[in-house]
Formats: sequence, structure tokens, C-alpha cells
Amino acid sequence: MSAVRSILAVVLVAAMACSDKGGGSGDPDAPVGDGDGSVNDGDGGTTGDGGGGTGDGGGGTGDGGTASCTAAGPQCNNCLDDDGDGRVDGADIECTGALDNDESSFSTGIPGDNIDTVHQDCFFDGNSGAGDDGCDIHVCCLLGAPDRASCPFGANQYDPAQCNTPETQACVALCAPLTPPGCDCFGCCTLCDPVTNVCRDVLTNPAVAPNCDADHLSDPVACPACIQRTDCGTPCGAEMCVLCPGQDPNDLPPECNGSTQCPAGHAECGPGAPCPTDQFCSVGCCIDGVP
Repeated sequence: MSAVRSILAVVLVAAMACSDKGGGSGDPDAPVGDGDGSVNDGDGGTTGDGGGGTGDGGGGTGDGGTASCTAAGPQCNNCLDDDGDGRVDGADIECTGALDNDESSFSTGIPGDNIDTVHQDCFFDGNSGAGDDGCDIHVCCLLGAPDRASCPFGANQYDPAQCNTPETQACVALCAPLTPPGCDCFGCCTLCDPVTNVCRDVLTNPAVAPNCDADHLSDPVACPACIQRTDCGTPCGAEMCVLCPGQDPNDLPPECNGSTQCPAGHAECGPGAPCPTDQFCSVGCCIDGVP
């Protein structure tokens, strides 16, 4: 009888260990991913209810939120709704990427990032200046100024004819994979008011539009209109069933059948569907992390 009791005890201990393994979906102390940083965290540990996220415990919001994040990460990648707008990390209209440390505005909170008002480089590479990415365009090309007299920044350097010059292959190769759905490589983005679903192409660079944020999308002074570059960026639109920033699947037309798509070359992501290693979930689609 003593031997039987010993065997039963061993079996019981083993069963308890198996039921606890891995921090299952009912464990509020389960880790978020593997804690090594969001962009490089490909294990998608934000699904379920563990990890200190908001609501679904991983930063996912049900409308294309981030699928991998870390509690110690930047604001746009820390599993939290830092600005209290109901959208977490990559589902927040003001988050530009995994290293963005300001969820409340289009400023990234990265020192030295996007500070040039005239020469615009890749808006999503975490720095300002065209020297390392091959991207360089005068801001008045984006603003659609027809001549120097209409150019509010660096007019003496503006040549409207140069606005038709295609982007370099180096720029496209580096910046396009970093660009969220709805934006071109220079931060001209199709942004949709989450309440009205009215969408505008808006220049989000804080050096040019410091007062532009999610609360002023319809204000043409705070959020100036822009003309997107079609040769470098990641498109969005109802006709493609691709969500634009600020939208959720309910904003898509009936022919999308409640299903969202991602542009070619971008995998879908969201709660339970993490991005591959070194990528970030933005508006329900995977984009590259900063190289």
C-alpha cells in the first residue's frame, strides 16, 4: 500500500506541473512575449490574458492592434494605451513604429528625429536627415505648392520641377518596408477620424505640423493636406479592404465581408497572430522594425 501511495503522489505532482507550464491563458502573471524587446519578439506572447496589457492582455485591441510587445518598451510598443484613446500600440493612429516613444502625438519622442522642416527623408527610420537612407524631397513637393511663392518652408531651395523626380531605389528599398499602411515614405498619411471615418491625406511631420494630432485631423491648419508619393510607401483603402490608420473592420465596405487585407509583401497580424521576428504590427499589418 505504501508503494501505491508513493506512485500516486508522483503522478499528482507531475500533473500539477504540466497544468502550470508556460503561464497559460488563465494566469495573470504570464509573461508578455519573452521580454527581449518588441520588434525582435516573434513569439507573439501577447495573446490570451497574461502580460499586463489592456483588456486582452497583450496590447491587441481587436482592430489590428500590436501582436507582440514588451512592458518595458517604448510607448508605442509597451502593451498599454498610454494616451487613453482606447487604441493600443500599433493600432493607435499616432504610432509610427516600434521605437515610437510618444503615443499621444505624431512626434516619436526619439531625440533628433524628424526635425528638418525643409528636406524630408524617410519619416519612419528613427532619425532626421537623408544621409543614411537615400530619401530626400523638399517639403513643398509634399504640400503641393505650385511655385516658390506658395512654398511656406525653404522657398529659395524649392524647384517644383524636381517634385516629379522618382525616389531612388535605395530609398524605396530601405523605407517602404518600414512604412505603415496608409503612408508614403515621407509621413504623408491617409488618416481617418475614428469617430466619423472621414479620411484625409495629412502631413504628420511634427517639424512642419507641430499641432497635428488625432484630435485635429479635420483642421487643415493644424494638419495640412499633402500629396502622397506613389513610388515609396504602403497603400491603404476601402477598395483594397486595407485599413487606413484610425479605421477598424467595421469601417470597410460590405464587399470586404468584415475581412481585412494587407498590401502585397505585408503579413496580417493582430491578437493571436504575431508578426515575424524584427517586425511590428501596425494597423493590422506587419511592417519592418528600424534596421
